[in-house]
Amino acid sequence: MKHIYERTAKYTKLGSLLTLVIYIALVFIFKDVMWKDFETHFILGFSVCMLLGTSYFFQHAAEKLPDEKKIDSEYYSIEFPVNELNFQNDVSLIPNSYLVSHTGERLYMITPTKNEPIKRKLTAFAILKSGMFFPITYDLTTMDGRLVSHFTIKNKLKYMQLKVYDHTRSPISTVIMPIFSLKNKAVFFNADNEKMHEMKAKSTYGDIDVNSFEGKRLATYRFGMFPYATHPAFEAQAMNTHVSLASDLSHIEKLTFAALFYYWTANQ
Repeated sequence: MKHIYERTAKYTKLGSLLTLVIYIALVFIFKDVMWKDFETHFILGFSVCMLLGTSYFFQHAAEKLPDEKKIDSEYYSIEFPVNELNFQNDVSLIPNSYLVSHTGERLYMITPTKNEPIKRKLTAFAILKSGMFFPITYDLTTMDGRLVSHFTIKNKLKYMQLKVYDHTRSPISTVIMPIFSLKNKAVFFNADNEKMHEMKAKSTYGDIDVNSFEGKRLATYRFGMFPYATHPAFEAQAMNTHVSLASDLSHIEKLTFAALFYYWTANQ
């Protein structure tokens, strides 16, 4: 995650410089008014200082991290052999998230599909990226670009539908969620429309335990602090998302949980 912190530092520093340039220009253009407006001077000056402070904070965090190791692409392949999901958002106009290891190395990437370029660009607007107004498809890929899965989020008016496909683009599962709810809820169906699991948050803050009908724990979702949060790869962000999966989940269940928890994470 070193590159994310470096990019954050870079963009916040550029933002502070841009704010300073605009401020100086306004002072000279409207000098009769601006010279006497001490409140505006204070607010803009404070904003510049905050942006500069933020840039140094993230740069310092980046310097604490070692260079990112190259992950063995044969292991982190389209077979998706993971038992935990740590979500990190990249610094990008287009939603771009990574599933990272406990030390911050990027394993997989989730981003709007490049097969729909217009919709992809529209996801830069936060209100449009969740599929509320038109269907949005996301690709889950390895870091070398191989498709692992893709899923489509669609508003069906009475509920939100999450349709999950494997790397061959064959449908493997469907998740149904309420459009508006204080707590995250979902019902998981397989490709034959058989009900597999039900999910419900323990609280409005997002903690979720997913159990089978027999009561076996299948996954836990935690938004906030988690076991690796003190690692430098995560400590610069106040809140993080960690999903722990049961070791004996099927490939279909893992892909479905990854898609569902990404949807919930993106809407936190």
